[in-house]
Amino acid sequence: FFFFFFFFKQKTAYEISACLVGSEMCIRDRLEIGDMVFMQFKTSHDGKLTDLPVKVIDVGIGMERIPWLINGTPTSYVDTFAEAYEYLRTTLGLPDQNEVWKKFGPYSCLLNVDESDDIEKSWASIAERIGMSVDDLKKAITPIKDMYIILDHTRTVMIVIEDGALPSNVGGGGNIRNILRRVFAILEKNKWWDTLKMEGLMKLFEMHRQKLGKLYGEFPEHKSFPKIIQVEYDRWKTTDEVQMKNLERLIKKNKGKLSIDEWIVAVTSWGIPADRVVQFTGLPLPPNLYYEIDQRQAKIAKIPEEVLYDTANLPPTENLYYKDHRLVKFTAKVVEVLQNKQSSMIANIVILDRSAFYPFSGGQLHDIGTLQIDGETYKLMDCQKAGKAVLHYLDRPLTKGREHYIGMEVVCELDEKRRRQLRWHHTATHIMYASSKKILGPHVWQQGAKKTPKEAHLDISHYQSLTKEEEQQIETLANNIVRDCVNIKKYIMNKADAEKEFGFILYQGGAIPGNELRIVNIEGIDVEACCGTHCDSTGEIGFIKLLKSQRISDGIVRLTFVAGDRAYEELRNKNQILNDLCEMWGIEESIIVKTAKRFFKDCKSLGNKVKEQDKKILSYQAELALAQPEIKLALILSDQPEPKMYFSQLNSFAQRLKDAKKGIAFLGDTFVIGILGDPSSFDPKTLNSFLGIEDVKEENKEDDEKEKIRKERKERKKAKKAEKKGEGKEEDNPEGDKPEEKKAEKSKDKKEEGDKKKEEKKGKKRAEMTILTKVTIEVNKKKVPVTDICNFVYTGALAKKPILKALETAGFQPI
Repeated sequence: FFFFFFFFKQKTAYEISACLVGSEMCIRDRLEIGDMVFMQFKTSHDGKLTDLPVKVIDVGIGMERIPWLINGTPTSYVDTFAEAYEYLRTTLGLPDQNEVWKKFGPYSCLLNVDESDDIEKSWASIAERIGMSVDDLKKAITPIKDMYIILDHTRTVMIVIEDGALPSNVGGGGNIRNILRRVFAILEKNKWWDTLKMEGLMKLFEMHRQKLGKLYGEFPEHKSFPKIIQVEYDRWKTTDEVQMKNLERLIKKNKGKLSIDEWIVAVTSWGIPADRVVQFTGLPLPPNLYYEIDQRQAKIAKIPEEVLYDTANLPPTENLYYKDHRLVKFTAKVVEVLQNKQSSMIANIVILDRSAFYPFSGGQLHDIGTLQIDGETYKLMDCQKAGKAVLHYLDRPLTKGREHYIGMEVVCELDEKRRRQLRWHHTATHIMYASSKKILGPHVWQQGAKKTPKEAHLDISHYQSLTKEEEQQIETLANNIVRDCVNIKKYIMNKADAEKEFGFILYQGGAIPGNELRIVNIEGIDVEACCGTHCDSTGEIGFIKLLKSQRISDGIVRLTFVAGDRAYEELRNKNQILNDLCEMWGIEESIIVKTAKRFFKDCKSLGNKVKEQDKKILSYQAELALAQPEIKLALILSDQPEPKMYFSQLNSFAQRLKDAKKGIAFLGDTFVIGILGDPSSFDPKTLNSFLGIEDVKEENKEDDEKEKIRKERKERKKAKKAEKKGEGKEEDNPEGDKPEEKKAEKSKDKKEEGDKKKEEKKGKKRAEMTILTKVTIEVNKKKVPVTDICNFVYTGALAKKPILKALETAGFQPI
């Protein structure tokens, strides 16, 4: 390694004082600006050096340090963000670099959290050298430090979104969201939003675009960029309230402390910027927070797929589907017969020297068809790639030994209808992607795709759910491309040349290994490196129908669609629905929407009226039961489909039924519900055998018993505390229990509560009867309890006639 240094004298425009972190030693006459690594040899295990075929000089230069040194400014931020810095400073009304910053700048490198063992100690050292207290130093530099954070973070957000990334709650998108929310949090903390506003923030982004455009070339129009930032801000304002409550509960639970794990949850899972956590909790920022986050994310790795079949020694299968994607019938020779490791080792896998069957790849489902082998017809059930060979899975095992089939000629025929539909769907996927990017904006990238004979779906990066208008625009543009019969070229191209000509937009389906790419170019519309089968012209597809769009995760929207024959089938189905409605309602198709709106309005209105009528009928029924002195237990057969109405209305008669010592019950097809003013008049448990249940939930009884136990325990603790008063033990054990007894008692209570919850959970999964011994009614807009009654309810399957007979036998009289 060779390190390249710039040397300069102490009387440079700005006095350099570059301190080595963790050391008191300073370099006053030189500073490393860049370094060069000369890569010339390959080192073998035995230490032998071999010349590299391509020798490389790896140059690393801190380019932002150069103008900092030349201009003599306190920090490189001033030079890096010259125009944006001045705009933000003047807009916010902040002072220019003050005397503190000029003194602080040379020592700021001591605060590198990755290298400093004790950040607070470093702060104290800097403050001492400058001649200030730590608190005064931090107070002096914080506003401008916050401004530098905003400048740095907004530039980062701008460039990564321009490159196609989006804020989300996973992976790299989570990093974008976190740093953007940190900007929002800093602006709000300093009350700068009132001055800057969203318009000012967007102007700051635009200044970054113009500055970087001088280095990288002018950026293309990004019409969706302002909307992305606005949506993220709105989400931050709404979701932040929820997450801050989570943080508040966590702090309360931990008595004002947070572990490093909880810091990471708050920052990464809840999306609260670390600065906001510090501000809210008053806790210092853990110096290893971002290091821990980085380390944990690095440990997350995908498990490599298991290689079931080693085909390295076999010749590659010649694929015929690229040479002629319309080839349906062909002959080939058997190269190998394999035992199926996923199906009891049966010999039903055949490898051919060439094949027109397309194996599952690029999200496109495999072909199916038939193979004529040794006079027998086998169905092709699956087709997969293993290395450079194609595995053909047959519907049953070959009957003879492996050697018998090697070199044998077979006749193959694929399912042409299935292949054609898959070809339409795959080509339509390219068109839907291009259409989505055109309508929604340049941030749209493919995140996944699947093509089956039934339908296809395309997952795209997008910051929110699509509106119906956007769905229609995407579908319309896609079908315009189909209608224009655009030529589709498919060819092999050197990877380096392809990247140079088309850029990395080629890799919508992910990076592709090798030195060659198969290019699918829909001229002027879309170009991708892609496998699969495609049409020769967009016009072959016929029609594309977008079935639905849905937000499947944060930042990803799935478009589900059909093309070709399946699209026409969907149109026929929808047309049939219209015809059925016209016939059912006796109207013309032109007034279907108008009629449906009227029906819905009338249905809603009538539904409300029916509910009011049902309430009146229930009231009349209850009044009738109360008005007949000879009837103590009234039974009413209900035509309601569910007991929902009785839950809300029946309790209002509880006090009157209690005063009259009467009862009333309603029997429906799936429920029995009633109130007994005199609990001794009928025992609902007698219905258990007819209902097929064994247990009864007596909710009020359990609650009353629990409340009684709680009160007794409280009184006991109070008495013990009084007895021990003055003994000096109440502070350590104010409840008066021995620690062992207290612990055992709490454990028992916790277990009983857990058992109860388990039983309640089980109860929700089966039919049961619930009995209440008190209900609450409303009197003069006040809730009043009615006790010493019996309110019983059963919902579930029941035999109505036996229940009716049982109730009549118990004294209930139908009215």
